[in-house]
Amino acid sequence: MRKLFMLLTIVSLFVSALAGCSGGKGSTVKASKEGAKIVVPFINGVGGSLADRVDKIVEEYNKSQDKYVVKTTKAGNYDESYQKLQSGFAANNQEAIALLGSDVMQEYVKKKLIVPLDEYVKNDNSFKKEDYGKGFINQATIDGKLYGIPFYGTTQVFYYNKKVLAENGFTADDLKTWEGVEKIAKKVAKRDGNGNVTYAGWMPMWGTSNLIDAVRSAGGSVLSEDGKKVLINDGTWVTVWGKFRTWLHEDKIMNIHSGGTGWEYWDKTIIDLVEGRTLGFTGSSGDQGFVFKSLGKGMNEEERLNTFGALPQPAWGDHKPAPKLETYLFTLTRNVDPEVAKGAYDFMKFATSTEKTAEWSMATGYIPVRNNVTEYGPYAEFVKRQPQALVPLEQANQYGVAPFVDPTGGKINDALNVAKDKVEIEGVPAKEALDEAAKVAQEELDKALKKKK
Repeated sequence: MRKLFMLLTIVSLFVSALAGCSGGKGSTVKASKEGAKIVVPFINGVGGSLADRVDKIVEEYNKSQDKYVVKTTKAGNYDESYQKLQSGFAANNQEAIALLGSDVMQEYVKKKLIVPLDEYVKNDNSFKKEDYGKGFINQATIDGKLYGIPFYGTTQVFYYNKKVLAENGFTADDLKTWEGVEKIAKKVAKRDGNGNVTYAGWMPMWGTSNLIDAVRSAGGSVLSEDGKKVLINDGTWVTVWGKFRTWLHEDKIMNIHSGGTGWEYWDKTIIDLVEGRTLGFTGSSGDQGFVFKSLGKGMNEEERLNTFGALPQPAWGDHKPAPKLETYLFTLTRNVDPEVAKGAYDFMKFATSTEKTAEWSMATGYIPVRNNVTEYGPYAEFVKRQPQALVPLEQANQYGVAPFVDPTGGKINDALNVAKDKVEIEGVPAKEALDEAAKVAQEELDKALKKKK
């Protein structure tokens, strides 16, 4: 997967129903054995070729000890894994280990579908929270309790053509603000006789993530500090979204892919960079392997490393960048047999060791969660050869902010999703699209707040 959207919308379709299933008293996820080993069921939502990487970690763990055997339920993506969990929770036979995004984890905590790990951590002298990046462990902790062990992080960064940037008289420093990006894009963009963009000065990735990151990097917020008012049509939002509309539809200095099957739009964006149809794009930290190794034609890996670079996302004016940092975590589901739960915790520790988090990061481009990963020999050598691999980690440590957690169970995100297509694809004025979204979002927020009373 290249992009890991917040998935609260799908969670909201079933999580409230699951809350009504108490799961009964005692352990409903019973212990079973394969030979002499206790079986530890695990559901993996990492799809595509990356699923093979997770399988490798599971295989190595199973060979490393004689007490437990982790058995994986595969899902094509996180949506599918959450749907399978729905069925498991309803039947009280869900997997013991669930890999969840931090936003979804919060929903599961509210509904008591997963349990804290503190009782295992307190008896484990080798586990130290400070060994994990602060941003990651903060997202794993709710109300002072540890509900997950971070496996990897993801954030969106800039990928760009270093040679084209230099040929046009610019440096990487010119990409540190959106004002700088606009200046560069105006110079390098090319259009045909009909005004269609043939070379884009930049390409945002279709979706709300880039747009929300840009707003937060201009000082904007989704909600007021007291959480009672939706702010998605205030001046900051209208200005920022309006800029993207202008760049795409009036100035025509940027381009965007949308729709298609699965990740088709995402792949097309990456290929446009590699094959020379854009100066750069905003994409996932997990795109590194695709940019520097596999997608697109006409370059070998060495040529790609010499041509393309990565940078943190920019800010607006004097503001600091505020890109979303999302953590994916191993969690322990409710009502699991104590022996199975011990095995689940043991696997979580193995999979998030310095060695494993480094190997995962080198293979995928996703952010390693361990603070000491740069001291691990193979990783240190890797980033010497590929220094761009450190950019997501540096961005996460310096600027990363937690994902917006939608208190309506996804309705605010839904409204923004509708608005983004109106602005990015249809060219509707930002104020019009955001006013409509804010009306819907505020109504849903008011309903959610009323239910809490």
